[in-house]
Amino acid sequence: MENLSFLFLFLFFYILGSIPTGLFIGKLVQQKDLRNTGSGNIGATNALRILGKKWGILVFFLDFCKGFVPLTICLHLSKFWLTEPSTKTFLQPNPTIKISLLAISPILGHMFSLFNKFKGGKAIATSVGIITAFNPLIGISGIIFFAIFLRLFGYASLASIIASTLVNVFLWLNYLYCGNFGTLGPIKNQISKTELFYFSINFATLIIIAKHYSNILRLINGTENKFNFKKEK
Repeated sequence: MENLSFLFLFLFFYILGSIPTGLFIGKLVQQKDLRNTGSGNIGATNALRILGKKWGILVFFLDFCKGFVPLTICLHLSKFWLTEPSTKTFLQPNPTIKISLLAISPILGHMFSLFNKFKGGKAIATSVGIITAFNPLIGISGIIFFAIFLRLFGYASLASIIASTLVNVFLWLNYLYCGNFGTLGPIKNQISKTELFYFSINFATLIIIAKHYSNILRLINGTENKFNFKKEK
């Protein structure tokens, strides 16, 4: 029963992450398909660029919630379904493995959307939401890092890569010097191998950077588009 509950949550988080909020909002409010305009990405940055500040912030908030809300609820209700098995096997993994898989599920959903032919965004906002659910301070710091580097360099892709990398660094520093996940509620006392969560976030970050491959090439070639702060919609 516990494994079925975990499988249900994993699939539910993936489907929730798959909802292409930027695509829906663009078509709903301005009849624009973000896949065919701007960078072609359905995430918050392209929504901000094409739809304007109000709708761009809404897309970011909704994508953020796709990671933050379900993980927060799951963590605080974990005592009802996440227990340490007497025998740890592939079919009976410990809570750390379950949490790690649940953490990357909405990220994979956003990147490979079930509703968009398994194509999607780069999952920056969703990843920030997940990290904020585990450690609010580091999650919010990630947003601040992104804003600072976007203002400094003018490239959303570069700001995303740098901010994602710094968040990973601070997560590991938190683990090494604080020795816990952050703010986890009941699950904190059940997990013995917290490194697995951090490795799962590292893995997700590598996928995020890989999704920026074309942006990296354009940055190297000097052809990447800068973010226009003065443009108003």
